[in-house]
This record gives sequence, structure tokens and C-alpha cells, in this order.
Amino acid sequence: MGMKRRFRVEKFLKEDSGSVSLIVMALFMLTIITAAILTDISSIYFAKRALTQATEAAAQRAVRNLDLDAYYRGEYNAASSLASIAGLGFSDPGIPIDCAKGEMDARNALSDWSAGGKSISRSNLGEINLEELSCDGYSFTLSTASTATLPFILPFIDISRVRITSTVGSVDQRKSTSNYYGVDIGVTNE
Repeated sequence: MGMKRRFRVEKFLKEDSGSVSLIVMALFMLTIITAAILTDISSIYFAKRALTQATEAAAQRAVRNLDLDAYYRGEYNAASSLASIAGLGFSDPGIPIDCAKGEMDARNALSDWSAGGKSISRSNLGEINLEELSCDGYSFTLSTASTATLPFILPFIDISRVRITSTVGSVDQRKSTSNYYGVDIGVTNE
């Protein structure tokens, strides 16, 4: 009886029928899992792009606030203009920013994006949180964070949300010109 059983087991192991269907099913499952993982990665990429766009928009909105007192303080008079033309003047630090108004504008811009008012494609992006804000009077830096919801939750990974961050800095600069105090001298500073 033992020989017959052993013979049947050996015959079963050597038989090839059905092995192609197992390979096809395994490859099909591998394809489905790969497609789900790639879809999740693409979803994270688009959420990161939307968060970066929102952070850039907030930073640009922040630097548009001119600090009038610093701008019209009298640093640019005729003597400093002549020194700049001769190449002896100091380098221009940029356009002064009103940090308090800039912070308020940046927060408003981020709340607009969180509400969905200006977002293009942010269906999987959660609320945008302002993590850090820095302003030195000439540059503005924002750090934001949000969570992206994944479209597929795979049982062996068990991740449904991913935290993403973005940091953007912006500086307002004067345009290089050859027009000094209304007089066009015909020389460009590029």
C-alpha cells in the first residue's frame, strides 16, 4: 500500500496540467499590485505638487507687501545714485517687505487653497497647515504640511495617509534698469 501511495504522489508532482494557469494568476496579481502601488505613488506626487504650488502662491502673495517706511527712508539720494553709477555704491538688498502684512496675506492664501478656491487638482490633499514662517524684511520663507489620502490601501502595507511638506522662499527684487531718477543713461546693469 505504501508503494502505491508513493507512486501517486510522484505522479502528481510530475504532472504539468494546471501549472500555466497558476503562473498566469500569479502574474495577474503581481500586475494588479504593481498598478495599485504606482497609483499611490502618483497620488503622492500630485499632492506634493499641489502643496508646493499653494506654498509658492502664499510666498508670492506675502512679498508683494511693500514696507513703505523702509522704502522711502531716503537711502537713495543723488549722492548714492552717482556712487552706484560709478560702481562705488553698496549692493541693493532688495525691496523691503512689510512682514506683518505679508504674514497675514500668506495665511489668507493658504486658507484659500485649503478651502479649494484656487487649487487645480487637489482631491487627495487635506488641509494645509503653516508649519513655519520666517521674514527678515527682504525675504519670506514658508514651510507647510498636509496629508495626502492614498486611493488604494494595500493590506501588506496598511498605509492610508501620507504626510507631505513643502518649504518655499521668495525675495522681491528690483528690475535692472538704465533709468536713474527719470534719466535714461543708456547703460544696462545685467
